[in-house]
This record gives sequence, C-alpha cells and structure tokens, in this order.
Amino acid sequence: MKSTWNLVGMTLWVLVLVALVWMVHDMRVRRIHLIVTEHHSFSWRNFTISTVELVVWLLFFGGMSYTTFFQNVNQLGNRVSETTRYEPLVITTGTSSGSAYYVVVHNSDGKKPVQQYTYLTEGEKYQVNSTDATVAAGKKAINLPASAYQWDEKKVKKYDQRHQKAWVGVIETNYKKSFVNGIGLHAGRLANRFTLIRIPDHSFMLKE
Repeated sequence: MKSTWNLVGMTLWVLVLVALVWMVHDMRVRRIHLIVTEHHSFSWRNFTISTVELVVWLLFFGGMSYTTFFQNVNQLGNRVSETTRYEPLVITTGTSSGSAYYVVVHNSDGKKPVQQYTYLTEGEKYQVNSTDATVAAGKKAINLPASAYQWDEKKVKKYDQRHQKAWVGVIETNYKKSFVNGIGLHAGRLANRFTLIRIPDHSFMLKE
C-alpha cells in the first residue's frame, strides 16, 4: 500500500459489498413477510422500497467504480504531481566488428503488434513498450509522440550537447497522497509513465 489514505477506499468498497448483502437480505425478508401477513408476493409499497434501495446501491457502486477504475489522469489537475528525470544512455558493442547500439527493438506478433525497447543506463537495464515510450533520432529531440508531454527545453538541449544525443527522459505522473485519491485506492501510486529514448540516428538502433 503506497499510502494509508487508501484505507478509505478499501473501507468504502467493503461497505459496497455489505450494502449489497444487506439489500438482498432486506428484499427477501420483506417479501416473506408480505407472503405470510398479506398472502401475496407483490405490493407497490414493497416494490417502491426495493427500487429505491437498488437505485441508491447502484449509485454508490457506480461512483466507486468510476473513481477506482475509470478516472482520466489528464483531468485530475492538482490531484497528481509530475516528475521528470534525465539519464545518459550506455552504448552496447555488438558481436560484429564496429557495430554498436543504444537501444534494442523487438517487434511482437499479433493483430496489434507492440514494439519493445531495451536500453541501458549506468548500472541499470530497462524494457519499455511503444504504448508508453518512443525513440527520437536525428535533429529533433522531441518527436511527435513526445510532444504531448511537457519537457524542459534547456535540459533537453544540454543533454543533447553533453551526451551526443544519447540519453533517456522519463516523465512520471503520480497520484498525491490525499483523502480524495484514497477513495479510488490511488493515493501515492503511479498514474502514468512515458519514456523518451534519444539516439543520434537509427544506425544506433538494433532491430531483432
């Protein structure tokens, strides 16, 4: 658990389940009581009570489901925080003479193929998918997919110059530790991560 605020959401989900069990039990008890006392199984009063209970529970369940599973991170404003880190890439020497590369690209099969990028930084090896990463080669450090995010232009220019256009930038969006985020069990958790892999040109990319 990333934050104790998430206990709020856990408690509310328990209440959702308890309310469901209680509602089913209450409907059954009232129906039995109706059969025993009035000798029929339907009354408009009983139907109205059951409908109100069901609507209230569905609103409760729907609200919790939306908050937990369907929130749009881009619309949360100050409920999330964003951090960016930059690291130089480590070059890998290939088996053939003179070959070297910064990133390995693996193409998956299927109707919706996804590329997997593998790269090295100082002491670390990373694997990311093309769904949340991109490779920028050539003159422009920020390509079209990466332009959807906010980058520090001064740092981008500095890393291009200092590391010969061979670096990686990672933007992470995290839910803040707060009561509201705890309702959806998101407090302190990672909301989104995007990786920009910068290389001088495509000759430094190894395709498998």
